[in-house]
Amino acid sequence: MTAFVLAGGLGTRIAGLFPDLPKSMIPIAGRPFIDRLIERLHGFEIVLCAGHQASALVDHVKGSGVRVVVEETPLGTAGALAFARRAVEHEDETFLALNGDTFAEFEPDALLALHRSLDADATLACYEVPEAAARGTVEPGDDGRLARFREKATRGPGWVSGGVYALEPRALASVPVGRATSLEVDVFPALLAAGRTLGAWRAPGGFWDMGTPEGLRAAEERLS
Repeated sequence: MTAFVLAGGLGTRIAGLFPDLPKSMIPIAGRPFIDRLIERLHGFEIVLCAGHQASALVDHVKGSGVRVVVEETPLGTAGALAFARRAVEHEDETFLALNGDTFAEFEPDALLALHRSLDADATLACYEVPEAAARGTVEPGDDGRLARFREKATRGPGWVSGGVYALEPRALASVPVGRATSLEVDVFPALLAAGRTLGAWRAPGGFWDMGTPEGLRAAEERLS
């Protein structure tokens, strides 16, 4: 099975700390973050969807067997996935996608088991956070299906997407070629509105967004 790592973001919130590195190459507890992601995806075919400052990433993984697809202009998460699948001639089969700037604790087998049992177009790894007011939230149903998205939550705990997905190629069927498109803003809400099945796997661990100084500090504490 193939795992696509979305590593093409601009990193505007943290660029001042590491101006010469793409977000996925930022060192966490002494090691480039992308190395930790690659280790956790042992056994998968790995494709990095690169963009901003891609040359550093290409040089870093050279000779490792990890493939890199470089987009010339930012395509968003969904656009980057569609572009990379075409570039590597990915077969019509289930695949994983992960944000390249998020450390998320997850169990691929459990995520995929729910995804397959629901015959879902996409299944999101969802994480409970103590304060969800600053985030868009998701509502997992008791049956494992995703019930809805919410733009902004009220204060207090809630469930959020951790940037880890199991996907079927049909989930990307409506993504326009060459146009920036987001999974969580454009694709997933449209699928849900059309009555398609999305899964919501409740991950037992946590996740840290490395794209902010606060998230970077939290990941350092967790991985040191």
